[in-house]
Amino acid sequence: MSTSGDDPRSVVLYVLFVMLATLLALRWSGARDFRTFLWPPPLAATVLWLVVAVPSLLQLAVPALNEIFRRNPVQIRDDGEWWRVVTSAFVQDGGVAATFANLMLLALPAVAGVRVWGPGRAIALFAAGQLLWGLFTSFVSPSAGAGCSAAAFALAAATAGLWLAVGARRIELAMSLAILSMGALLLLIDDAHGVAVLCGMLLGAVLGTVMPPTRQVPAAAVGA
Repeated sequence: MSTSGDDPRSVVLYVLFVMLATLLALRWSGARDFRTFLWPPPLAATVLWLVVAVPSLLQLAVPALNEIFRRNPVQIRDDGEWWRVVTSAFVQDGGVAATFANLMLLALPAVAGVRVWGPGRAIALFAAGQLLWGLFTSFVSPSAGAGCSAAAFALAAATAGLWLAVGARRIELAMSLAILSMGALLLLIDDAHGVAVLCGMLLGAVLGTVMPPTRQVPAAAVGA
């Protein structure tokens, strides 16, 4: 199963997925529009982005960092280098273009995740998504690599799972089911990022059931 994301069909699904997930987060947050939703970004989202961005950009000048942090199933299983399951999110494969693409991809889910879940739960969802992805790509479908895309996808998909857990209305239900379908489609075209999407939805549904975040009421609705 591929983790590279270089299939054109995957790229189309990625874009649609991020757009829908961001719309779901916007509807939960109660923000008036995208501008107020995205800017200024929450402090926790900025910190999360920087924690990933700094080593990712540094590796461009010091390639040895990629070798130290990247996921390598053989080294994880046989040499006990378990940190690679998590640290592979902090460096990126694919050179300059892929690094900047992944960092841009992380920016939206980071802001949206903190807006919906709050700082602690958003970071926990990102970490849990990376842990599940790292274990899957190390033991179930072994693949060496690095990148933050899967953890970002899991964080973004968690909002769709949340809507399903709390009883989404027709529009949110349709968008959440569309995200579920995209996760399944990614798996059908042999893209392992589908696992990240589905795991993120499951994490969001579970967390939304046991510890749901408070939904903000839009200002227009309060005025009415």
